[in-house]
Amino acid sequence: MSSSEGSPAAAEECRPGAVPAGGWPGTPGMMAAAVVVGLGGGAAAVLFRLLIQGAGWLFTGGRSLTGPFGAELPGWWILFMPALGGGLVGLLATWLAPETRGTGVPEVMEAVALRGGRIRKRVAVVKSLVVALCLGSGGSAGREGPIVHVGSALGALVARLLRLPVSLRRTLVGCGAAAGIAATFNAPIAGAMFAGEVILGQFGVVSFAAIVIASVSGTVLARHFIGDFPAFSVPAFHLQHTYELLFHALLGMAAALVGVAFIRALDHCSRGFERLRLPPVLKPALGGLLVGALGVALPQVLGVGYPAINRALLADGWQPLLLLWLLGKLLATSLTLGSGGSGGAFAPSLFLGAMLGAAGGGALQQLLPGMVAGPGSYALVTMAACAAATTRAPITAILIVFEMTNNYSIILPVMLACILATLLAGALSPASVYHLKLLRRGVDLSRRRDVNLLRGELVSSVMGPRLPEIPEQAPLDAILDLAVERGESHYLVVDGEGRYRGLLRLRELLPGFGRRRELGPLVVAADLVESDIPPVHGSDSLDAALRLMDNRGIDVLAVVDERGHPLGRITLDDIVETYHRRLFDLDPAGETGGLMVAAEGGGWVDLGDGQRLSRLEAPEAWVGHSLQQLDLRKRLGVQVVLVLRHGDGATSRSVPGPDYVVAPGDVLLVVGAARKLRRLGHAAG
Repeated sequence: MSSSEGSPAAAEECRPGAVPAGGWPGTPGMMAAAVVVGLGGGAAAVLFRLLIQGAGWLFTGGRSLTGPFGAELPGWWILFMPALGGGLVGLLATWLAPETRGTGVPEVMEAVALRGGRIRKRVAVVKSLVVALCLGSGGSAGREGPIVHVGSALGALVARLLRLPVSLRRTLVGCGAAAGIAATFNAPIAGAMFAGEVILGQFGVVSFAAIVIASVSGTVLARHFIGDFPAFSVPAFHLQHTYELLFHALLGMAAALVGVAFIRALDHCSRGFERLRLPPVLKPALGGLLVGALGVALPQVLGVGYPAINRALLADGWQPLLLLWLLGKLLATSLTLGSGGSGGAFAPSLFLGAMLGAAGGGALQQLLPGMVAGPGSYALVTMAACAAATTRAPITAILIVFEMTNNYSIILPVMLACILATLLAGALSPASVYHLKLLRRGVDLSRRRDVNLLRGELVSSVMGPRLPEIPEQAPLDAILDLAVERGESHYLVVDGEGRYRGLLRLRELLPGFGRRRELGPLVVAADLVESDIPPVHGSDSLDAALRLMDNRGIDVLAVVDERGHPLGRITLDDIVETYHRRLFDLDPAGETGGLMVAAEGGGWVDLGDGQRLSRLEAPEAWVGHSLQQLDLRKRLGVQVVLVLRHGDGATSRSVPGPDYVVAPGDVLLVVGAARKLRRLGHAAG
């Protein structure tokens, strides 16, 4: 990710007008914002469906691709129609918003994890248009992922208008995603869990409450306009015998194989189109042409595919044609999304599972007549299992089917099949269909699902003014004059083109003052520079900058652009201040609040990467001294992040600055490496 993308998002949190996490909106305000985002997400889902139907009517003239007597359109138009739609998608996406290609969910995940939930305002409009054109022209994909993208963009817009900090902005992005899924499937519980499982990865009590409210709001609005109906024609589910759980388990594992095949096919198609020496604007058109060729023979694989799913759910008996539809849909969706088309991957995974389950259930019905349930029951369970294997969101898949059927008897088989499918798919392919696109770009979000609060913050968000610059050929006399004039502890050495060469510390100059007459004309900056101290970039995380400072024993680093020209500086104090702020920007009833409670209880909490949060009663020797005087960071390698003071039957908490003076009875929460905290305990004792 370039610094130009990340910088505004991170810097926005630091603006004077930003709402502090402890102030407004607070819990009532946050719930009100969640209602607004939820209603917006529900409205977007309704309008999105109408937009796709309108685009489909423009391309087909209202004629069906999968009527009871076959396709009602001429074969030549079925062949070229997806190519025309793909060409229009390529034009709009290339010129207006390249991030609208693909499913949209990976872009939301990346925005939440790496850009503080910032999504460009134009995404909602452009995504709606390109998906409507892609699906309306017969492109093989779903509408759920794009609705998540649009709903999340609305959440980000509301957060931007309210000038919310990063933590609350991420929550509203999750609210938009939850509302979109809930309104699409008429499944509010599944919508809320999707936001937690896939988009956010984790959330606290207040965040979850906001997401649930948004999910319910979106569902209510969608039901008002569309009706209270399930997304599919759901058959009655029942188990004939308990031993059918074994068949559901086997089909769940088969669904894992299909899900992994889908992920790999999409990966191969994406890589193949990336290698093609064609303008990006033409690739979706080529993919559409190939999809059209498939559609001439198998029109059921075109578009979202809900009619074919309904046919599988209502199937009776052995229908081997469903397996052919499965293979066709797998290839058609891989071509559509891999070529740069726009649409979701969730509905195609449901399609694949429904075909597999109906075919498998029909085969069992042929082999064991009267002893097993109908194919529709197996299709329901297996479609959830395939979605779980593809997205690695088993709870969401379970709840979607449960809410569609409103039948508790489906819980045991669907839970068993989904968990087995997720485990087997994870063993065969570590990446889900959503992580796949990010991994190709070198972004591994699985490593970010911890509580390292600095990984989501960018250097650009706290970058200060540039260090004084010294040409590498500047003589010692000029350097000493500059040091006296500026009084800085660090200076930046640049080459003849103004590019970073290294840092020069004041301590390296001190001996030069005594030998100025002797060395002044002979020594130049290039002789004194520490060229082994690398700079950082605005798009680097504060975690990476802090590790570099620790390794080099330095408390300031230069920030440079891609060509090595200086942009600013970042200091240890900047990073520590950001860490303090992030601790309390997060949901106090959630993850960080739990860490604080655990640490305040007298123990320590593992923060990951060898770091711990620990409780320490202030030693008598520290009383009366400021944190700046104690200099714990340099002496012992730990940082005080919170001070607890007990009195009048209550406990007050404060974030200390460097001038804070330790008082008798203070309890300090400190962060540092485990070995350094042990050394601190010995020193304090």
